[in-house]
Amino acid sequence: MRAHPAGPRARLTVAEMLTVGALRGAEEVFLADGGGPVEHLVLAGELPRLRELAPDTVVVLHGEAASGGWSLASALHMAWERHAAAVVTPRVALSRSAALLARRLGITVLAVDRDPVEVALALAAEVARPEAERARRVAACAELLARESTVRGVLSVLNAELAGVPVALLVDGGLVAGRAAALRPGRGRTDVRVDVPGPGGRRWAELVAAVPEPSDGYAEYVPTLLRLARAPLLAASARGRIETARRTAREQAAFRLLRESAEHGRSADGEPPAAGAAPPDREPPVWTSELGWRVEGVNTAVWIADPAGAQGSPAPERTTVVRAAWAERLPDLPLVADQGGWLSWWNQPRGAPGGGPPKRLRALVGDVARAHGAAVGVGSPLPGAAGLLRSLREARLAAGAAAADGPGGVREFGDAGVAAALAALPVDHLVAVADLVFPALAGVRDREQIVRTVLAVLDHGGSLHQAATRLGVHRNTVLARLKRAQELGLAYDDPAGRLAVHVLCHALVADGPGDARQPEAPPPATGPGQAR
Repeated sequence: MRAHPAGPRARLTVAEMLTVGALRGAEEVFLADGGGPVEHLVLAGELPRLRELAPDTVVVLHGEAASGGWSLASALHMAWERHAAAVVTPRVALSRSAALLARRLGITVLAVDRDPVEVALALAAEVARPEAERARRVAACAELLARESTVRGVLSVLNAELAGVPVALLVDGGLVAGRAAALRPGRGRTDVRVDVPGPGGRRWAELVAAVPEPSDGYAEYVPTLLRLARAPLLAASARGRIETARRTAREQAAFRLLRESAEHGRSADGEPPAAGAAPPDREPPVWTSELGWRVEGVNTAVWIADPAGAQGSPAPERTTVVRAAWAERLPDLPLVADQGGWLSWWNQPRGAPGGGPPKRLRALVGDVARAHGAAVGVGSPLPGAAGLLRSLREARLAAGAAAADGPGGVREFGDAGVAAALAALPVDHLVAVADLVFPALAGVRDREQIVRTVLAVLDHGGSLHQAATRLGVHRNTVLARLKRAQELGLAYDDPAGRLAVHVLCHALVADGPGDARQPEAPPPATGPGQAR
C-alpha cells in the first residue's frame, strides 16, 4: 500500500499525526523529528518491501517484518538507510533492544496497540487527502463543541482533540479553564492566540494554545478549532452568568425570608417578645434544607467585605469568581451575596464543643478573601436564625476592623473589641468634614505624620511615652508634632472638642495611606533635649 499527498502545501507531519491524526495515542518509542513532512505511506509485511522506500515515508510494519528480534532490527536499519519519516510497529513486537537501536540510529519509532493494517488504512486517507481529513476532523470537533454547555466542557473538548497541544482560556490574563501547560514557555513551541469577543463585540477572553513548531498543518488546523470554540464559549459563559444571577437572586430572596422569619414575633416597636412568648426562631423554614442551609443549632456568621466598597450587591462577575473559589475550598458552607459583600455561616448542633469555626476553616476563608483583596469578619456563635442575624451584624463590624490588616485579614468580633465600632463610621463623610474643620491641615506635606501622632496620643489617654512607643519615635518628636498640630488647628487638648478631634483623626488615617498602628522607622539617635 502506498499513498501520496495531494500537494506540497497540504503535507502532514509526524507531530500532527501524533496529535490529531490516526497516530494519536501511539507510544513514542523515540521521536527524532516530528516536524518533517510526510510524503508517502507504506504498509510492509516483508523485509524486501523496504528496499523500495522513498525518503520521508511513514512505514507501518506487520506480519514477518514486525515479528520482532532480528526482523524488526533489520527493518529499522533499512528504514534509516532510506531516510524514512517514521516506523510504526505493533507494541507486541517491540523490545528494549529495538528501542535502544531506534535511539542510536536517530529514527522515529512509534508503537501501536491496534491492528497495523487498520492504522495504515487510516494513515493512507490522511496522507492522500490531508485537507479533506482535516476538514472532517474540524466538522466532528464542531459537533462536539456544540454539545457542551459549560466553559470547562468546551476546553475539555479542545484539549481532547488537540492531545499534544495544551489549550487554556484566559480572562484578564488569569487562567479560567484548560491546561496551565499552555502558558509555560518551552523550546520548539509557538503560541497561537485567538481573542474571544464578549457581549457587544468587546474582547472578553483569550484562547491560548502551545503548538509544536514547525508544522504547516498546525498553523491552519489549531487556529481553526480555536475560532470554532468562540461561539460555544460565549454561549456557555452567558449561560453561566444567567445561572449565577438566578442562583444569587434566589439565595438573596431566601435569606430575606429567613431574616423576616427570624424577626417574626417582635412587637410593633421592634422590641423582643415579652417573657413567655414563643421564641422568634421556633423552627427554620422548610425551604432552607432545599438550599442546603442549616440554621437550627448554633450559628457563627462569616462576612467577606467587597473590596470594591459598593453599598449594593457585588457585581455578578465578582460573585461568580468568589463563589468558584469558595466552592473549591469550602464546599460545605453556603455563600450568599448581600449588600456590600458576601455572607456565610458555620453551623453546629447545640451543645457541640468548640464554640465557633475551627482555625483551619478561618484560614481557608482568609485564603479566599486574600485572593480577591477582601477582609473577613467572624461573629459570635449564637443559637437559631435570630442568633445568626445578630452574629452577622457582629461579623460586618469585625470585617471593618480586619480591613486595617490588609487583604486576607480575619478578625473575630470578640477579639476586635470596641475598635469594631469604628468600622461603622461613615469615613468618607467624616473626611469631608475634617477638610472643612481643619482647612490649614489639608495642604501640608507632613499631614499624615501629624494626624497619626495626634491619634496615637488620644488613643493612649494623653500619654506621650506610650504614643512615642507605638509610633517608634522619640518623645520629643511627639511633642514637636503636637505643637505643630495646635498651630494647624488640631486642638487635641481641648476637653470640649477632644472626642470630635479623635474621631476625625481616625477617619483621616483610615482614609489615607499608611496605618497609624504600624511603627515608623526607628529615629536616628538624638540628644535628650533635641526634637526632630
